[in-house]
Amino acid sequence: MSYLKIYPKRIFATLNMDGIFEGVFIFQLEQYGLQVNDKKCDVKISHDVGQWHLWLEPVTSVEMPQFKLLTESLKNYLFSVLKVIPDQDSKDSKLPSVDVFFDDIYFDMSGQEVVIQKVSN
Repeated sequence: MSYLKIYPKRIFATLNMDGIFEGVFIFQLEQYGLQVNDKKCDVKISHDVGQWHLWLEPVTSVEMPQFKLLTESLKNYLFSVLKVIPDQDSKDSKLPSVDVFFDDIYFDMSGQEVVIQKVSN
């Protein structure tokens, strides 16, 4: 097993012409005591048949065999726990977007399952 924790910081994505939100997922990574701040990967959020979908570009610089589990856990956290609902209609001059900041949580990817934990102060 490897020691790996992902501390999500922000997801920012704007709506493209195909109706898909595209942007960036920014996070902090901790692996065996080494911390990397402001790591980024591409994110896509789409809606189909009453369900939201999340896609993350795999991080090639870090060995993450459970990356699919991270994506599923993050999707569940965004849409079931935080109840994020991306607005696809532009009500003003701004482009429709998803902008989520995360506080005080991390995804522990050290075991077989991804575990969401609160950061202890």
